[in-house]
Amino acid sequence: MLELRRWSKAYKNKQALQDIHLTVEAGQVLTIIGPSGSGKSTLLRTINFIEPADEGTIRLDHLTLDAKTASKDEILTLRRQTAMVFQNYALFSKKTALENVMEHLLIVKKLNKAQAKERAIPYLQQVGMENYLNAYPHQLSGGQQQRIGIARALAIEPKVILLDEPTSALDPELVGGILDLIQKIAHREMALILVTHEMKFAEHVSDKVMFLDHGIILEEGSSQDIFLNPQHKRTKAFIDSIDK
Repeated sequence: MLELRRWSKAYKNKQALQDIHLTVEAGQVLTIIGPSGSGKSTLLRTINFIEPADEGTIRLDHLTLDAKTASKDEILTLRRQTAMVFQNYALFSKKTALENVMEHLLIVKKLNKAQAKERAIPYLQQVGMENYLNAYPHQLSGGQQQRIGIARALAIEPKVILLDEPTSALDPELVGGILDLIQKIAHREMALILVTHEMKFAEHVSDKVMFLDHGIILEEGSSQDIFLNPQHKRTKAFIDSIDK
């Protein structure tokens, strides 16, 4: 279980996240929706301490960190149990598909090269990239690069996967393939926290949905609650404005 309490983040005079409380269980999909600039990506980045929150606590099973006092060792322990899929793929341009997946295993999991290769290949096979092990990112489509990013996340066998707009940089014809892949990995033993503008997909795949606006969670509930019967007028206006 991942739990945030009183989670907040500010940039100079702008409050990016304010008093966030959330809980997501193993096997659940939590989707964060909201307008651009509402703090969705910031929320994911603070969970993984890519950007530290200013205050609050995060608990992942038996590990609890305070945003203000978390040590490097505590943050590393958290990162070893979480993985992030970025909207711009974030692959190493001079490493092959296989090497990109191995890199996290070498650094985060401290495996040797033989162990990392043995673990990486099945995950690349799982995302349909077994024929591209030695291909470099510039030789691949955006969809193929994102599949590598997902394989990289899966390979460290995390308790939580954070997906930050995983289809936003893709050409429209490639979006469906990545959404199908996310559907396949959803509801396994790990929790998924997804930020997306693909509302029809979010409605279908999510166990819980949160509507974030100006860094504040205005409403949360089941997928049916949020998409079919929103209670907050701002949530309703947002849902009504989007062609799902």
